[in-house]
Amino acid sequence: MTDDAPRPHTANSQTLHAIVGDVHGELDSLLSLEERVHSFAEQHGFAATHFVLVGDLVDRGPNSAGVVEHARKGVAAGTHSVILGNHEEAMLAALDAHAPELLIEAGTALPPILQSYEVSQNYARSSSRLFPPEVFGIYRVLDWLAQGGYATMKSYGSSEPTDLTSWHVPPEHLRFLCSLPLLWKSDDLIVTHAIPDPGALESQYSTDADIRRAAITSILWGRRVPQSPVDPSRIHVSGHSPQKAVRRRRRLKMVQVDTGATYGGRLSAWCAELDRVVSALGAHE
Repeated sequence: MTDDAPRPHTANSQTLHAIVGDVHGELDSLLSLEERVHSFAEQHGFAATHFVLVGDLVDRGPNSAGVVEHARKGVAAGTHSVILGNHEEAMLAALDAHAPELLIEAGTALPPILQSYEVSQNYARSSSRLFPPEVFGIYRVLDWLAQGGYATMKSYGSSEPTDLTSWHVPPEHLRFLCSLPLLWKSDDLIVTHAIPDPGALESQYSTDADIRRAAITSILWGRRVPQSPVDPSRIHVSGHSPQKAVRRRRRLKMVQVDTGATYGGRLSAWCAELDRVVSALGAHE
């Protein structure tokens, strides 16, 4: 980072913070990456490692269920932090619409920060807002399955995910996914899944439902690179938009860590205290 940018944490930190890009069901890549980061941290004298996963644990890759279980156990053990991605939002909205009994049995519900199919249709910018609600629901769930949800449901044991009655997700996974926050931050870092619109980090708490909805949407889905830092006092780290390599936008105090592991790229971690990158082979490399 530039001299006028805040240094991540302190030189005396005993914990190395590794911010990991979109995993997308690639459990083997994640385990390999974590092993490499642990070795890297030990070589540089850190007593511990803390992994921050930027969301999109699920969809596309072969073992979303395994990734969720690994992340859930890591959070419980205090070795990991996980934030919500747009693919978790899509998965939970599909379950809320088509398998609500799973959420009910788990003793949880679609988080209020996320949009149900009904709310999504009300705000749709295309002609899909004119569909009958049941048609819109079919359109949305098929879109999610096509965008990687099919592989997710296969990993949870569904023999044919287009048969919505075959869906099953363990209650503990649903409670975990429904508990994920929109962001993680420390004194020097702020991590979101995507690139928020200017002011969105504050607007997500607005009492105006429309303003709040737009802010949360940008935190989960935004790709537009801002003209000024997302948070003037912190380095902003995000995933969501695949890059050929971890990209540092030093003037903007931004780091983009999604390197397309599920598309034949690598799964990468930006190690904040040292401003170094550790990576592992992706799905098809």
